[in-house]
Amino acid sequence: MAESAPTQPTLSTDQQEKLRELTAQSWNLELVISGAALFAVLQLPDLLDQAFDYFRYNFMTSMAGAQGMLPLLAYSLMKAMCYVLFLAFLTNFVMRAFWVGLVGLLAVYPTGIHYDRIPFSTPYAQKRMATDLGPLDRYILRLDQRCNIIFAVAFLFVIFLIVVALSYVIILLISAIVRPMIPPDIRHIIELSAYALFILYFITSIVLSLPTVKAHPTGERLHYQLTSVGKLVYWGMYPPFGFLVNTFFSHLPFKKIVRAMGLFMVLFIVVIVVELLANMSRVDRRISFNQRHLYSARLDSLFSNPNTYDDQLPDGEYVSAAAIQSDVIREPFIRLFVAYPKALDTLLTQLAKEPVWNDTLPRKEIRRRFAEWSHGQMSNLMHITVNDSVYRRPDLLFTQRGSQQQRGWKTVLIPANLKTGKNTIRISLKPDSLAKPQEITTIPFWYVPDK
Repeated sequence: MAESAPTQPTLSTDQQEKLRELTAQSWNLELVISGAALFAVLQLPDLLDQAFDYFRYNFMTSMAGAQGMLPLLAYSLMKAMCYVLFLAFLTNFVMRAFWVGLVGLLAVYPTGIHYDRIPFSTPYAQKRMATDLGPLDRYILRLDQRCNIIFAVAFLFVIFLIVVALSYVIILLISAIVRPMIPPDIRHIIELSAYALFILYFITSIVLSLPTVKAHPTGERLHYQLTSVGKLVYWGMYPPFGFLVNTFFSHLPFKKIVRAMGLFMVLFIVVIVVELLANMSRVDRRISFNQRHLYSARLDSLFSNPNTYDDQLPDGEYVSAAAIQSDVIREPFIRLFVAYPKALDTLLTQLAKEPVWNDTLPRKEIRRRFAEWSHGQMSNLMHITVNDSVYRRPDLLFTQRGSQQQRGWKTVLIPANLKTGKNTIRISLKPDSLAKPQEITTIPFWYVPDK
């Protein structure tokens, strides 16, 4: 026979009375918290956009494959949760405000609704309304309970958002700071060990979840201990999460819980997919899910990207690859900025191996030599073409631009072959004269000289 759960000591009479007073007065705090939460949640998407842009430019070593998709998925998940949180707190705010109105109305008319006195209705309609709607005080009580439930569910989303955000930050710190400090051979062993532990945990959890195993006292105890390990991923948020979830689970029928969770998961996945598609379009303006028969933005030379023109780039936004002063140039020169994201640094590390400096040299001298060496490497690697003119060794200067201090190179080109009308500038990397250039971007522009 299974042991019954231990009985918790009940509250004293004074404590119960205090709890009832707090419960009766909680509605005004709900309105204040919901209003403040609505304002805070509205600020989060813009902050997430800025944080993701900063992370994408300064930490992402690859924009393609899983390394480029996983951060985008986490970013989309957090933005989708912000929108769900906004709807939850907005629903609670509106319902609670309506509840306050009904409470005030009941104070004016303590007897509630007299259905037999409603004009312009038949006795049959009055009887049906009395059956369908019921007394006003009972509806106020039901509405109060639903407001409390929605408010609690909203905080479940808050906890979930905090857990996802903290997990994302921890993974970012490990991958961007701790991982590069570990030697490759030791790093490979650690990664294999981590994968093995995860597989072992997954298999063990499946075995201990079998009904025959959980029926045994030892299996039941091991199952609970293994489940307790999962509390670590809550980053200290498990107690509030446990109180909210277990309260719902202990009062709702099992079928209703499964149905509600299934409906929630379907709706949440739909919101995440929609947000993911929107973020993919935001990250790469050439991606469009609203197709046109003869519209294609896959080639840079055939697409006018506002991100590549200084006068069209919004303040605070990163240049994705390179930018010139405008799409219509009237001056006989081109002011060029080439971005230097972390993903490009991964390629440059392979193309330009840093020489071994003499340890006896002063640190200031080593820094000076490194600056000259890196400048020379970029002059050799960067391949800039304006129409049919090639700048094989452009005089690039390191710079930081904009309020976000985006790192990159700048130069001013004075081409002699600009033609009135459409022109094209191509930026690529070319390790040597025999290698095929690796294109960074192509920017079309129009030259209309002042007369």
